[in-house]
Amino acid sequence: MEGVLLKWTNYMTGWQPRWFVLGGGVISYYDCEDDVGKGSKGSIKMSVCDIKGQRAALAAAALATRPNLHRALPLCVSVHPADPTRLELIIPGEQHFYVRAVNAAERQRWLVALGSSKAGTLERHKHRGTGS
Repeated sequence: MEGVLLKWTNYMTGWQPRWFVLGGGVISYYDCEDDVGKGSKGSIKMSVCDIKGQRAALAAAALATRPNLHRALPLCVSVHPADPTRLELIIPGEQHFYVRAVNAAERQRWLVALGSSKAGTLERHKHRGTGS
């Protein structure tokens, strides 16, 4: 999945549009779509990322595609108290991406994609560990 999300940059410039690309178990961002070939400004591996967003919708979407997922998906997911378009991507103790979608439906699309990506990386690690 790829598209524009608003990323919190700092108190001087606030929320800025950035081009995000989710693929191969990694979410990366760029100043704009044209910069994708030049290297990302930042990225997070989904396998080490906690996702804060909409718990019920993400869990339902993930479980709909993988019924046994609840045993392998330790996501930190919660609704932002005042902003239905916002989500946070966190490597605990290291890195935070604060982002906002253009609307709640778009945030939901990202949450499902992020949850699926994280679940896929966890499934791959689980199978590697068991020799499957």
